[in-house]
Amino acid sequence: MTETAFLLIPIISPQPNSSTPAKNKESKPKKNKSNKKSQNKSKSKSTVKLTKKEFGILLEKFVGIIDGDGYFDIGPQKQYCKNPNRVPKATIRIRLGINLQAKDKPLLDYLSAALNIGNVDYQKTKDQYRLLIYKTETIQVVHSFLVKNQIEFLTYERRKQYFRFKYIIENHIRHWENFNQEEVDKLFEKTNKQYHFTELVKLPYYNNWLVGFTIAEGSFHIKEKGTVHFSIVQSGHEDYHIIKAIHYFIKGPDSFDHIINPEEIMVYRISFSAKEDLKIIIGFYNHNKLLGLKLIQYTKWLAYINKHNTLEFKKRIKNNSKKAILP
Repeated sequence: MTETAFLLIPIISPQPNSSTPAKNKESKPKKNKSNKKSQNKSKSKSTVKLTKKEFGILLEKFVGIIDGDGYFDIGPQKQYCKNPNRVPKATIRIRLGINLQAKDKPLLDYLSAALNIGNVDYQKTKDQYRLLIYKTETIQVVHSFLVKNQIEFLTYERRKQYFRFKYIIENHIRHWENFNQEEVDKLFEKTNKQYHFTELVKLPYYNNWLVGFTIAEGSFHIKEKGTVHFSIVQSGHEDYHIIKAIHYFIKGPDSFDHIINPEEIMVYRISFSAKEDLKIIIGFYNHNKLLGLKLIQYTKWLAYINKHNTLEFKKRIKNNSKKAILP
């Protein structure tokens, strides 16, 4: 699908403050041994105080971010032995990570501090920062929250990775040679729940999940002719229902039979520019707060709309922010 070229709204990286505390210095770390070990250092106590409700909301957004930009790193962890005649069994490495561009480091710092998990380090080859959460914290904070509140990852790949993670910890598998990933993946295919897109939008955590997923995969932009758009993208035919659910969430029941065609090989993008759609989108994101660079992008996008649209349109947007999107 050919689309008119668009001009992205300039984005300025937020400076660390009380709401987005920085745990690491902004300067890129020097290449030395101490930096290599930095991710293993114990982190300082969280300086972000959240209520139980705020903590839950943030974790639901965190799940959406992981679904879009995160990953479970599961693999063999080589063990060393001083005895040259003995080859120790490899244990299993389990880590949960998010990689973001350098400008979005304050978001990773905030997630780490507010949820009190993981460490943020710099990846020089990619010019990215990474929030890395090790096995114990993944189990104690993320996994326990998901189980207690019956929350699931929604994208196919993250569901598969999380299934492997659960299989390992629930069956107390310690060594890599005892983990048959091929068999576990077959079991996942047999047991994986297939959600209909109408079921997704009814999930009690869907709103916060969508905010997190938008942080990862959404874009608020202005095209060269001055028209404003909101778009969101996801690849893979297994996740068609994810994009369809978002389209249905914004467009409503009249869009039930609408078919979303891939713009490339299994890459699905939905874009909204009609005033009625923008009212819904603005009402939703005014009520459900974005984080990091996406919040800055949205704020600039909204400022452009406020400057170039009528007072009547702005009033309709404000009134809509208190309404449910779907019946």
